[in-house]
Amino acid sequence: MANDIDNRLIVRVDNRLIHGQTAVMWKEALNFSQIVVPDDEVMHNSMIRKLMEMSITSSNATSYFSFIDQAPGLIRKMTAEPKSILIGSKRKPIFVVCRNPFVVRTLIEGGIKFDKVSIWNMFANEGKKKVIGTVYMDENDRNDVEFLKQSGVKVVVQETPFSKEFEL
Repeated sequence: MANDIDNRLIVRVDNRLIHGQTAVMWKEALNFSQIVVPDDEVMHNSMIRKLMEMSITSSNATSYFSFIDQAPGLIRKMTAEPKSILIGSKRKPIFVVCRNPFVVRTLIEGGIKFDKVSIWNMFANEGKKKVIGTVYMDENDRNDVEFLKQSGVKVVVQETPFSKEFEL
């Protein structure tokens, strides 16, 4: 499966990473059992990590935090074909939450393949322009999104799992 798109990967960009909406609404809608958060800042801040772990645990999911450059290896291990035929068809989706499109690009450059990324909550900062809703991008963000699209990934803006998708 290493060269094929892994339909079990649900990839999202949200500057907040883990919060109540992720831990409850997205989990209930998509039935994932594992959440991966590739983020250097979180890896360097144990208090933030513990708070996120509490939210994830409360939703009966398992959390995996990693540095951005180590995330592709972690995801490859998590999506590897099981050695037991009893596990194969029962594997649940894996939710990957990234702070920005650059992190998603890093996953693709690391060999991780998926078909779609949803974006919401990329907050307004200096040099960023509004795209739609709470999505603001600068030139680097737009270049990373273009890279994702050129890599065959559908890029959508979506507030909740029940909201309409707007393709970028």
